[in-house]
Amino acid sequence: MRAIPLAVLAAALTAILAHPALAASQAAGTLRSAIDRAVQLDPLLRTLDARAGEVDAGRAAAGALFPGAPVVGASLRRDRPDRDLGRNEVEFEVGVPLWLPGQRALRQRLVGDEGAERDAALVDARLQVAGRVREALWTIAFARLDETAARRRIATVDRLVADVERRVAAGVLARTDLLLARAEAAAARSLLIEAGARAEQAMHGWRALTGGDLLPVAWLEAEADRAPGLADHPSVVAALGEVELARSRLKVASESTRDPPELGLQHRADRDVSGVDYRNSVRVALRVPLATDARNRPRIAAANTERVRAESALLQVQRRIEADRARAGAELDAAHAQASNARERLRDANEHLALVRRAFDLGEQSLVAMLRALALAEEAQADLDRQVAARDRAIARINQAAGVLP
Repeated sequence: MRAIPLAVLAAALTAILAHPALAASQAAGTLRSAIDRAVQLDPLLRTLDARAGEVDAGRAAAGALFPGAPVVGASLRRDRPDRDLGRNEVEFEVGVPLWLPGQRALRQRLVGDEGAERDAALVDARLQVAGRVREALWTIAFARLDETAARRRIATVDRLVADVERRVAAGVLARTDLLLARAEAAAARSLLIEAGARAEQAMHGWRALTGGDLLPVAWLEAEADRAPGLADHPSVVAALGEVELARSRLKVASESTRDPPELGLQHRADRDVSGVDYRNSVRVALRVPLATDARNRPRIAAANTERVRAESALLQVQRRIEADRARAGAELDAAHAQASNARERLRDANEHLALVRRAFDLGEQSLVAMLRALALAEEAQADLDRQVAARDRAIARINQAAGVLP
C-alpha cells in the first residue's frame, strides 16, 4: 500500500458522502442549501418568522391614536311595568383611553427593541441550525469512512484468501491456514455490517434534520479569514438583544405606573311624564386610575427578574463561545499533529507489509504474520483518513464557534 496525498484524501472524503443511489440527486447539493432546508423545518425559526407579524402589530398599536380600544355604551330606563307615568331616560356614552405623557414613546421604544431582538434571534437560530447540520454531516462522513475502510479490508482479505486457496490446493500451505484466512474475511464482513448500520443511523438523523436524503457535494470548509469578534457573534448579539428588551420592559413597568386615563362623553335624553319634550344633556367625564403597589410592584419585580436572567444568560453565552473557540482551536492543532503521525505510521506499515509479503511469497513468513501486517497497514490507512477528516471537521467547528455561516 502507498501513502495517499492529502488532496486525494479530501477528494475521496467528499466522494464518500455520495451514496450511489443518491448520486444524481446530490449533483446540485451544497452545504448552504442543506442548511436552508433544515431552517425551513426548524420549529424555533418558524416561530421567529411568525413573530414578525406580532412585532408589526405591536408597532401599529404603539403608533395608534389611543393606547387601547374605545368603549361604546347605551342604557335605557323606564318606569314600567309596575307603574306607567311615561318616565323615560336614554343614555349613550363613548369612552376613549388616552396616552399618558411619555407613555407612547416608551411603547414605541419597547416595540423597536422587540423587533431588534427578534431579528438577532433569527440570525442566531440559523447559526445553531447550521451547527447541527455540520455535525450531522460529519457524523455521516465518519460513518462512511469506517464503511469504506471495511470494504477495503474485505477486498484485501478476499485476495489473500484466493491466494491461500491456490497454495493449499498446491500443497504449499495447510488447510488450517485457509480456515484462518476465511475467519479473517468473515470478521471483516462483520465490521462492514456494523459500519453500514452506523452509516444508516447517521442518515436517519440527517433525514430528520433536513427532510430528505440530499447530501452536499462540495462541503469541506476553509477557515474563515475574518472571523467576527466576540461582540459581533450572532449568539452574543441575540443575547444582548434579550438584555436590551428586558431593560426596556423594566423601564416601561417602572415608569408606566398607572393604566391610561379614560375620557368619556355621554349624551342623555329624559322625560318625567308622557307627552312632554325630552330634556337633552351632555356629560364629559375623565377617569384617572391611581398608581398602587398592588398593581406596580409585581410587574416591576417580574421585569427585573427577567433583566437579571437575560444579563446572566449573556455572560454565559460569552463564556461558552470563548470555550468553544478555544476547544476547536485545540482540536485543530491536535488533528494536524495526529495526521502527521498517521502519515509516518502508514509509511512504516506499508514498508513492513511489503517486506512480510515478499517473505510470505518465499515461504519464509507464516500466514499469521501476513495477516498481522495487512491489518496494521489497513489500520494505518484508516487512521490517516480519519485524522484528515478530523482536521476538516475541526475547521468546520472553528467556523461554527466563530459564528461564520457557509
